[in-house]
Amino acid sequence: MGLVFLLACKPQARERINLSEDDASHSAYSSGWQEGKNAGTGFHGWHFQSTGSGRPDSHAGNYMAKRESGSGFAGLGDRAFALYANGVHFEVAAAFRNMDEPLSVGDSFSLLMKSGDFSPKFAGDDERPGWVGFSLRSGSAGDSWEDCNKGARFEFGASQGRPNYQVRDGETDSDTGVPVNDAGVAVTVTLVSADVYDLEITPLDTRVTKKITNRRLGGTKKAPIESFALFNQDGEKGDAYFNGFQVSRLLDKTPR
Repeated sequence: MGLVFLLACKPQARERINLSEDDASHSAYSSGWQEGKNAGTGFHGWHFQSTGSGRPDSHAGNYMAKRESGSGFAGLGDRAFALYANGVHFEVAAAFRNMDEPLSVGDSFSLLMKSGDFSPKFAGDDERPGWVGFSLRSGSAGDSWEDCNKGARFEFGASQGRPNYQVRDGETDSDTGVPVNDAGVAVTVTLVSADVYDLEITPLDTRVTKKITNRRLGGTKKAPIESFALFNQDGEKGDAYFNGFQVSRLLDKTPR
């Protein structure tokens, strides 16, 4: 996915290696994106929660999207993990995943994502603004769709009515200045310390990276990042697509 890179310095040499990875192209997802499915390395199985069940004109859930079906996520590959949430209420679909080990200082978490149009799919939709994206969390809560923000130390996504991607963390909620676009973005979060991170956002159309440095994480101070959650909170007509999950680490390769 082009998210792995090498760094070198003198007199030390440091190499960034992948600790964890997963992608929708794995054969384990050929039959769909289902509860407990697990592919790649370094992550636990998927867990899902959603609203909408049993209510008329209310729909929320997850599926494996294929590019040949007409879904517009070309930058994310031929297949992508997709969440939908539309109807006359405030619908939410969430996907939870634990990491085999918490992120350490210097580790980077990366993914690809694309959000769609927030236009109502039904007349009389709930007026609360939609919010589509992902969170990095301490803990592993997943008993309800509301847990997608529980223990969140960082959130990134598209917010209804705002033209640019937004960040929610330990500082004032911020506009990244990167426009929400039809191609999607690659997002990388790197831990500078237990409570500070750097962010890189690369639109998949222009490939020009925006770097935002030394931001404070939210939540409980020094709480480890142990899981992530993907969410589509009332995205309406536009489904949310994700792919290319990765955790990488810098290793000292200096000869002994």
